[in-house]
Amino acid sequence: MLALLFATKEVNENPDLLPNITLGFQMYDSCFSEAFSLRATIQVTSGIRNPIPNYHCGPGPLVPAVIGDMSTSSMVIARLLGLWRIPQVSYIAVHPSLSNKAEFPSFLRTMISSGSQPQGLIELCKKFGWTWIGLIVSSYDYMLQEAIALKREAITNGICISFFETISQFGPGDKSMSTLVANVYKSTAKVVILYCSSPAISMLFAEVLQENLSGKVWIGIESWYTSPVTQYKQLWKIMNGTIGIARTKKVPPNFSYFLRTLLPSTYPRMLSFWKFWERMFNCKQPINNANNSISISEGGSQVCTGSEKLVTDDITEVNDPTLQAVYMAHNAIYAVVHALHNLLSCTPGGEEKQRKLCADKQNIKPWQVLYYLKRVKFVNTAGEVVSFTASGDINGYFDILNWHVKGDTGEYVTAGIFKVSVNASEKLFINESAIFWPGGQGKVPSSVCSKSCLPGYWKAPQRGQPVCCFDCILCPDGMISNQTNSIACFLCPEDQWPNNRRTRCIPKVIEFLTYEEPLGLVIISFSISFFVITVMVLCTFLKFRDTVVVKANNRSLSYLLLLSLKLCFLCSLMFIGRPTTLTCAIRQLLFAGTFSFCISCILAKTIIVVLAFKATKPGSNLRVWLSFKTAILIIAIANSIQLVIILVWLFSFPPFLERDFHILVGTILLECNEGLVVMFYCTIGYLGVLASISFFVAFLARNLPDSFNEAKYITFSMLTFLSVWSTFIPAYLSTKGKYIVAVEIFAILLSSFGLLSCIFAPKCYIILLKPSMNTKEYLASKAK
Repeated sequence: MLALLFATKEVNENPDLLPNITLGFQMYDSCFSEAFSLRATIQVTSGIRNPIPNYHCGPGPLVPAVIGDMSTSSMVIARLLGLWRIPQVSYIAVHPSLSNKAEFPSFLRTMISSGSQPQGLIELCKKFGWTWIGLIVSSYDYMLQEAIALKREAITNGICISFFETISQFGPGDKSMSTLVANVYKSTAKVVILYCSSPAISMLFAEVLQENLSGKVWIGIESWYTSPVTQYKQLWKIMNGTIGIARTKKVPPNFSYFLRTLLPSTYPRMLSFWKFWERMFNCKQPINNANNSISISEGGSQVCTGSEKLVTDDITEVNDPTLQAVYMAHNAIYAVVHALHNLLSCTPGGEEKQRKLCADKQNIKPWQVLYYLKRVKFVNTAGEVVSFTASGDINGYFDILNWHVKGDTGEYVTAGIFKVSVNASEKLFINESAIFWPGGQGKVPSSVCSKSCLPGYWKAPQRGQPVCCFDCILCPDGMISNQTNSIACFLCPEDQWPNNRRTRCIPKVIEFLTYEEPLGLVIISFSISFFVITVMVLCTFLKFRDTVVVKANNRSLSYLLLLSLKLCFLCSLMFIGRPTTLTCAIRQLLFAGTFSFCISCILAKTIIVVLAFKATKPGSNLRVWLSFKTAILIIAIANSIQLVIILVWLFSFPPFLERDFHILVGTILLECNEGLVVMFYCTIGYLGVLASISFFVAFLARNLPDSFNEAKYITFSMLTFLSVWSTFIPAYLSTKGKYIVAVEIFAILLSSFGLLSCIFAPKCYIILLKPSMNTKEYLASKAK
């Protein structure tokens, strides 16, 4: 009431607000009763002592605005005033349902709605990482509604409620207080939000103190956190370090001076003022007698001087100028004054709507005041901007308070603010260094159902538990999670693989048979060694080309065979190193061609041996086929078939480079895809056919009576060749990665070396170590 008087006095003394207009008011006592509030409202609107709804008596206009009241009374008043669009500005109503403009179209308030508290509490939990909290609620209707809103907000933000306990205004409800407290401490949640009234908090903390329990962080709402319950020293052991949310307390400038200089004589027409003064100072109002002498009123022992000091160093709830309702009432008056000022300063325009929104002093319409009141925006005397949202709520903020106990004193410490009407990223500001945690902890207490899953793991929900309770499972092979508390793992790109911790994808190892690795070096050494041996054999044959052994075994074919063997040893080198599409095609085709040429030379040798034996018989016509041209014809025919197979392979589906991402874990295998696999086996099969024919013919001619008959050596060479390649196929099919290439290379080297050894080793032995056998005389004696 004094704040409203002070604000009215300020406005009337301010020449810049409502010039030439004196602001006045009528004050009614609601007596904390909805019925009295409704009666007073009808009296104001009807203009007569006996209230008549929807009736106005008197020459003056309807009252332009109503200031007040508390939540329950405001609902009754707002429903009635909304019918005529008479603006109502409350400085103390906090019920969230009053923001519903469909139900309360003309209601506004300078007190922040308690509906913003759940959001502020959830933002506080998010700030400190509390995802597992408890909730204790008083059974009042609006508290239950806000607690349910908080629970809904918590679920939206990934915060789980461990327990939801209710305390009635007469006790804990269906269970005893000790049982309720036991359930609270049984929960693993370390943070408990108390959506309770002051009496409920007193009962709860008394039980906690009696049980000597600790380890919980209590979070309070304004209804009890700024109430006298915090002054009870016996509860300070529990209260120390608690956190609460409260609306900002500010003092209008000069209000304390106004209170210090206030006297009852300042407002002689306000009868309630002297009643307040008598109750405040326990005295009686002096009564003037007929002779102007002053006497003490009946029943009084002390007369009021009228000069008592209202504000002293002993501040109580009654004379505390920092009460928030004082500041909000001051803002409420100024909001209405600025709306009236803007309305009366309006200049009518040409449009009909603009003319309707302007009024003169003698004809102010309440709906016109409401229009400007909703759009008002001004800087109050404390330097804060005051404006309303679309729902009629003020743009304000809550203080985040921390209760500190130091020795015999306790005090609130402001640790942050929560702004109601700003972007989500800017709502909450916390100074963590200003917070004292229960138990003297130096860091923020943890309140989670399950510890956070590190990167590399994912959250697997626990059956039958809230989403905040989970198990941390290592990501499967080929998948990663690079965030804390990841709800799933993600596949790496095809060319990448998880690191050991499975927190990021790293490039896969590219694998192929290289020259630098031991296996590659072994293959190279064997290939070059065999090539050198073949060159040495060829040099030996060239040097001793006129000897009997060299001549007797068709030296021209021997030269061709040695040349083809050299190519066979060298072609194995094409299988080593980083493959490309070109090398994939060349190496298979070179392998098939050189081996076809090699086997066809052996086949020609075998056939020539048989023809030579048959041609020695009298009357044989086969002598004409013993020339070198016959051997060339056989080689040409044999190779032409292989050439056709190769050409079909090239033009249908040739070999190509393939990257295999799956055959080996964490490895990209660079390998040559054979393309049309049937053609690959056709080339191998054709070599087998040539070798089989050579083996069959050589086997039949092994015992022919001829000096230096090499048919038996060809038989052994073909047997070696067929054995190597018959074991190659199952080994090729059962091997993975670069070892497939190694198997094929070893098959090439072994089969080629087998041919070289079986066919040319005996001849070299005679040429180099048994020169006596390499003569015509030895040949003649052997023939005999």
